Amino acid sequence: MKKPEVSYGVIADCQFADADDTEGVIRGASGSRFRNCYRMSEQKLEEAVDTFLAYKKEKRLDYVVHLGDFYDRDMDEAHRLNRILGRVGVRVLHLFGNHEWTDPRATMQGLLSLYNMPSNYYSVQKGRSRLIMLDTNELGPLEHPVGSPEWKAGHIFLNRMRGRGAINAHEWNGGLSDQQLEWFDQELTDAEKDGQWAIPMAHHQIFPHNSLSALNNDKIMEVIHNHDNTRVFLNGHNHGGAYGLTREKALYITLPGMLSGVTNAYGISELYDDHFELKGFGTRVLDTRVDF
Repeated sequence: MKKPEVSYGVIADCQFADADDTEGVIRGASGSRFRNCYRMSEQKLEEAVDTFLAYKKEKRLDYVVHLGDFYDRDMDEAHRLNRILGRVGVRVLHLFGNHEWTDPRATMQGLLSLYNMPSNYYSVQKGRSRLIMLDTNELGPLEHPVGSPEWKAGHIFLNRMRGRGAINAHEWNGGLSDQQLEWFDQELTDAEKDGQWAIPMAHHQIFPHNSLSALNNDKIMEVIHNHDNTRVFLNGHNHGGAYGLTREKALYITLPGMLSGVTNAYGISELYDDHFELKGFGTRVLDTRVDF
């Protein structure tokens, strides 16, 4: 039986908080209404870990990936969530969402330490695979200290977008800096040279375009479509989930948010030398296969 190059559990927007449930419309999800079950996210995360452990007994599980917004507003809550994920016994690959920056105490170094991340964007390689973890908070004011030159430049950038009528010009969205775009392009180039399939991941949606899209999603897609070794992009942020297939044969998968809804949402991804599979758990993550 063929074995995957890499396999990993994947979760988006756990967004735990010790707070009462709320209800509302999810932006960018065609007006879908969900109950945000903040306290229930801890129980859902435990359930996901049990599934990952069962998979690990039968097959190899290399990583667990969380696509941002691990906690909702209090970074201290991440410690209890880290202990839960720690039960799996594999490396956890975090990336930053917009809610990582809602706690006024949050700093870059503090969050990197909290999540055991080498940098705010990085990659990991295993066999013929390269997982690329992006930081879609650099562009705009999200992750920059209030009043800093970067924060001011972020607001200027947003205001210019609003002046053009951009539907995604919101402070909860962000994007990749020019420096990170160059790094991303080089990562894909290096992966091609090494004969690797690349799976980029980020918090913000890239495609289809809506009010939750990354601020420079067009530039991010341009980098991806300039390479032949990327067929899948994974992200969170839009709790309703989404799928977008471009003519360049890249499938953009927005994983539904674990927080939103009384049912769970998470998956297990397997990357083979000729295809990608996502096995969905809960009622909101669809089984997906992409042939290369």
